[in-house]
Amino acid sequence: MSRAEKRILLDDPTLIRSELHTLKNEVQSLRSQILDQSGTKTGEGQTYIIWGKKTCPALNGTHTVYSGISSGRQYTNAGSGSNTLCLPHNPDPAPVDYPKSFQGNNPSFSGSLHGAEYQFTYRNIAIDDDVPCAVCMVTNAASTLMVPAKTSCPAGWTVQYTGVLTSGSDASGHYGTDYLCLDENPEYMTEGARMQDYNGKLFYPVHAVCGSLPCPPYKNQQLISCVVCSI
Repeated sequence: MSRAEKRILLDDPTLIRSELHTLKNEVQSLRSQILDQSGTKTGEGQTYIIWGKKTCPALNGTHTVYSGISSGRQYTNAGSGSNTLCLPHNPDPAPVDYPKSFQGNNPSFSGSLHGAEYQFTYRNIAIDDDVPCAVCMVTNAASTLMVPAKTSCPAGWTVQYTGVLTSGSDASGHYGTDYLCLDENPEYMTEGARMQDYNGKLFYPVHAVCGSLPCPPYKNQQLISCVVCSI
């Protein structure tokens, strides 16, 4: 083949696309071979938060991303966020030029975060103990799911942890919050003294109420279990 013919082929868009497609297929083939040998699928996985524990369960493919502090809005506060957060132990400050929302030193023009406390005594914890949490990564999972009122997972799913359902209180003056699955063997934060009653974000048990909720299979005042599953 002459030099002129080679130049024509190298300048041919169809040929270039074909060569790129072939190269892409070869790379994908090599990647599949590497994954098959290592048994690990990179770029896949799911995260979830385990409430009431400092570390994640020691299951195949699960590891602790970070250990944290359960936090949310103060229980009588109608504002701020309604969801519960797992705050890290080593916070970074906001940018120095971030605008303060306080007006006349009035904090009501800003949201707030409070630590969380248990409002019941159970196994290893007592009322007013602070609630730990941990963010977990399941590297071999495509999805995670919290199932209320169950201690077992659907067929084909793996149990990450079992627990009891918690929420805010129905008491007057309390505002609603998210339903969270607290580990069945909860721990307490070791920072500071135990059982200090600061009343920030509060964890209460959840019970069933018959009516629109059919009884049976549920029972009135029955406390609700939960399970976190992965697949």
